Amino acid sequence: MGISLEGNLLAVAAVGVLAGVVAIALAVLSVGVVRRSLRRLAASLEDLRRHPLVGVVPPEGDPLLGALTLEMNSLIADLRARLQESQKRSADLECLASGPPDLALVGADPDWGVTFFSRGAVALLGWPSEEIGGRHVEVLFAPGEWERILPKLARRSLRESGISETMRMQRRDGRVLAALVSIAGLPGDGGGVLVAARDLTADQEAEGRLRESEERYRQLVEGMGDGVFIVQDDRLIYANPALARLLGVEREALAGVPVSRIIHPHDVLRILELMRRAQAGHEVAGEARCLLSSIGGVALEVRLAWARSQSQGRRALVATVTDVTRRARFERALAVSEARLHATLDSTGDGILVLEDAGRGLEVTLANRTFRALVGMREDALIGRSLHEIGDVLVERGADSGALEPFLSACAGRRQASAEGVAIEQPRRALLDLTAGPVVAAAGEPVGVIITARDVTRRVDSELELRRSVEELRRAKAELEAACRDLGAAQKDVAERNEQLVKLNAELRSLDEMKSNLLANVSHELHTPLVSIKGYTEMVLKRRLGPLTPEQERGLGVALKNIDRLIEMIDNLLSFSRIEKGETQLRLEDVPLWQLIDEAIELVGERIRKKNITVTTQYETDELAVRGDRVKIGQVLVNLLTNAVKFNRDGGRITLTARKGPKGFLEVEVADTGSGIPQDALGKIFERFYQVDASARRNYEGTGIGLSIVRDILRLHGCTIRVISEIGQGTVFTFTLPQARDQEVSASRPPSGHGRTET
Repeated sequence: MGISLEGNLLAVAAVGVLAGVVAIALAVLSVGVVRRSLRRLAASLEDLRRHPLVGVVPPEGDPLLGALTLEMNSLIADLRARLQESQKRSADLECLASGPPDLALVGADPDWGVTFFSRGAVALLGWPSEEIGGRHVEVLFAPGEWERILPKLARRSLRESGISETMRMQRRDGRVLAALVSIAGLPGDGGGVLVAARDLTADQEAEGRLRESEERYRQLVEGMGDGVFIVQDDRLIYANPALARLLGVEREALAGVPVSRIIHPHDVLRILELMRRAQAGHEVAGEARCLLSSIGGVALEVRLAWARSQSQGRRALVATVTDVTRRARFERALAVSEARLHATLDSTGDGILVLEDAGRGLEVTLANRTFRALVGMREDALIGRSLHEIGDVLVERGADSGALEPFLSACAGRRQASAEGVAIEQPRRALLDLTAGPVVAAAGEPVGVIITARDVTRRVDSELELRRSVEELRRAKAELEAACRDLGAAQKDVAERNEQLVKLNAELRSLDEMKSNLLANVSHELHTPLVSIKGYTEMVLKRRLGPLTPEQERGLGVALKNIDRLIEMIDNLLSFSRIEKGETQLRLEDVPLWQLIDEAIELVGERIRKKNITVTTQYETDELAVRGDRVKIGQVLVNLLTNAVKFNRDGGRITLTARKGPKGFLEVEVADTGSGIPQDALGKIFERFYQVDASARRNYEGTGIGLSIVRDILRLHGCTIRVISEIGQGTVFTFTLPQARDQEVSASRPPSGHGRTET
């Protein structure tokens, strides 16, 4: 309203100015011209007075009046712009004075009389603006409130800077309300005051509800059985009594304690990392199983859950601690029990299928390994199938649907049932005996059914096979009875023949004994004269009985050679005879093996030299003393060397090697570069009288008992012999000898690792 008055005043002022200009023009222009121009200008000014924001003064034809109208129009345009700006500012001030609807604005003069009352003040305090105008602002406050605040308003500094307090204000209807009141002086010399008030009733009610909620929450947290704590900067800023009980400490002792002190060292790094990630905003909530280590040293298994929150304007974590020690033990025991149950079910030979009521009928909840193998399906393909689908599976695998129908009906009714000889063809042929029984809950009502499938294929096949076998046995019995009759007659013939064989066997034993005695006697009787003949022949060859012609010397040499052969053969026959009759006695003594080897080489030396054979001895150990019969071991070495020379080529090699063998034995190896032995004869060469070439035109002479004597002598010593050979490359005989306990007897042998070569 004030702003419109200001615009009119400006318009009136403009008209007055224009009137002065017109008076000046009258003094200059002629009366007629002035009168006409004056009437036109007066009409234009009257229009401008009624409508100040539109229109202009029309231009005049007279140059002087034309300039005057231009100046008047310019002045009118300037006044119009200022008028529009004043109207805009007036609208802004009026809007600001009205204020927001939830804020009461009251203007007062220096004597605290109300001069302005906003619409927010009307809504809050219930006073109409026309009724409250001029009244003292004290009527707006509850009794005693204005007296309380007045001393502060008396201080100029506070009045100029303004004060703000929570005060009780009184509505026109007498109802008292709490409000946040701000009082400040208005700028200028008028000394006015502005009072702003905001209703705090809703805020106080919200604060009350918040305090009640916080109290209920506090009581809830304080009374919880689970531990609750708040963490800020990795330290506890709150802990409820349950957490203190879990940790076995006083609640006050937990204030400011680092989280790391209540988490077991085994889990502390993992839990701290998870909590820090939650505080950083990566994971606002989470939970984990861990060990809680109390300050008293007791470790508990707990479930720790946390969520990000704020405390006093800063990031924090609220965490709950649930003691799951007993539950964890129970879960572990339950897991072990379930594992045992599954292992037992999987290890049984019968197929087991458990179906339980899942609200939509019976569905498979367990199928052991045997049942899965019988139907050829994985566990995940069976779990969740209905009883009807299980029947379809069996039918698809070849089962007779008619035979299954009664069984499945009984299963659907959770009754006991059985079906024998249900045949399926896939994944393999099988005959199944099906048995069903109800699964009963603790209350006694049936909640499912368990089906057992026993594979009786082998049993049925065995029964069929047994029946066939019984028939065959009946036929065989008849044949056997007939054969028994024939056997009775044959037994009589056998008995008679046995009597004849006994008589023949006795005669053969007698003849064998006579043969052995004859062989021993003949060999002994031949040995003595041959020794004499050999002695005299050697004396003749040495010309002790007179001179010899070259022809006589050659003849006697041939005779001496054959005498040696006869003596060797007779010695072998004597040894063979004694061994065969069991008359051989061992004279055990500790003897150096290298001496026996040297003596054997010396005895066969003449034959070695005649064939220009190189003999090499190698000793790979210092412990060369053996315990045995010196003569018999020497005979073994001589026989092996004789064979190595006999079957060797001219200029060939023989190698004798002694080394450590199995524990308590020495191993001796005799290797030659002779003609070798065929592979099919290697297993026979130690048999008596066996010769590889037994024909009358054979190249090598002998009786075939040398190697047999070697084997028998070594057996008497508890030793063994083996042979390897290759045609054209040579033969290697390897045998063992008992090692003497006292190795001092072998101390004078050549140094270890050295051998001897003779030609």
